[in-house]
Amino acid sequence: MANVRQVGTIDEKTIHLLDLSIEAGTPILLGESNIRHMQESHPEAYNKYFNMLENILSAPDYVNLNPKDGSIKYIKTIDEHVVVGVRVSTRGNAFARTIFTFEDWKFQQYANGGYLKEHTKKAQPESCASPNPRQGD
Repeated sequence: MANVRQVGTIDEKTIHLLDLSIEAGTPILLGESNIRHMQESHPEAYNKYFNMLENILSAPDYVNLNPKDGSIKYIKTIDEHVVVGVRVSTRGNAFARTIFTFEDWKFQQYANGGYLKEHTKKAQPESCASPNPRQGD
């Protein structure tokens, strides 16, 4: 495989959330044909988010398993809902195959339907606990 590089790994949490039968640490690869597909099929998403591909794969907000083709969607909300699609070949090689964005209504539809599995917890505001907690009498 000429000009193929590793851009991530499939981690244990993703495997658990999506009930995958693949080994943790399986490399996610990116080849020239994958890049060409991204550029031609989703040029806006490619131009805006391709440089964040590795970050999206290593720290997605959500993951999803496509029941039709078994591909994994890594979803990160930046200023849009960015999706990186990864497909595992019959030989067990995982490739980042596409990058695109979800419209908010579609993201909400997936979220409300229970299709998205939360992967990375977003930072929550600190608790507003009283500085003087109530003590016993």
